Amino acid sequence: MKSHRQGYFNKFLYHANLSHFLFHFIRPFSKMTFGQKIIHKAKFDNRSLLTIFADKVAIKVQVAEIIGSEYVIPTYKVLDNALDLNFNEYSREFVLKPSHASGAGFIIHEGAKRSKVPLNHNGSTWIPYYEIHPDDLKINEDFIHEKSDGWLKSTYAPKKEYCYAGIPPKLIVEKYMRPDPTALLTDFRLYTFHGEVKFFRATTGVANHIPAFAYDKFGQPLNIRAEHDDHDFKGPHPALPSHYTEMIKLAEILAEGVDFVRVDLYLIGKQIYFSELTNFPLGGFIAFIPDTFNKQVGSDFKAFDVCSFNKK
Repeated sequence: MKSHRQGYFNKFLYHANLSHFLFHFIRPFSKMTFGQKIIHKAKFDNRSLLTIFADKVAIKVQVAEIIGSEYVIPTYKVLDNALDLNFNEYSREFVLKPSHASGAGFIIHEGAKRSKVPLNHNGSTWIPYYEIHPDDLKINEDFIHEKSDGWLKSTYAPKKEYCYAGIPPKLIVEKYMRPDPTALLTDFRLYTFHGEVKFFRATTGVANHIPAFAYDKFGQPLNIRAEHDDHDFKGPHPALPSHYTEMIKLAEILAEGVDFVRVDLYLIGKQIYFSELTNFPLGGFIAFIPDTFNKQVGSDFKAFDVCSFNKK
């Protein structure tokens, strides 16, 4: 019973108007869990740098300048108006998503299930990613325009993740990167603390029901999982591709001077591509099992810099 009460109390602390006072004077940063530190950072870190991290248009420019354009997925169009979407201009397969949000978009690709019925609005502006077969694009054009227009007129998580509020709302249309169906690992999420990768998780896709295997920065398997995973760890770990060492280097270059950021990368064939920089994974509602590892992750996030509006 005590643990349940503590859980409810922690959730209250996350969202209470006096959370700044409570976090600093009842629970200092060094005593917070990893998830609490993420939520604290989301609420009080107002650096413009984090807005660039979250901006799906601006971050591509930054990444190309820092590590090279060969690591950036090609962009077909950046649009300010959903009416300017012209599907005849793009490749048969493509991705459409908002510049100023997370977890929303359309993936048009050959592997999607066919449907004779157009998609319906699910009541949510942002989620989920919709997968559409190219041959079903025509019957879904109105829905895509409506959804895209809704993105442009909305602000993502304005009270929880400040960084999104400063992003100019745009639509980005980019190349669909078809993964190798025989590849064991294609999606890599590298957790960096103070510019250093401490561990990473790798999988064949982003859904929770697909097993994600964890490794330390030296490629040694870790028998851990995230609390939100639908799939329990069963092992054995797949052998890592040789590219993982380059991924470590790239992630640490992109995370230089940053207290915490998750660097997400794709491996498509033999080429590494940048996916995104994740400031606040799961909005801070994230924990790892076993608890000993969760505590270690929390201790890796050693310090937090509450920055002013104009500090980079």
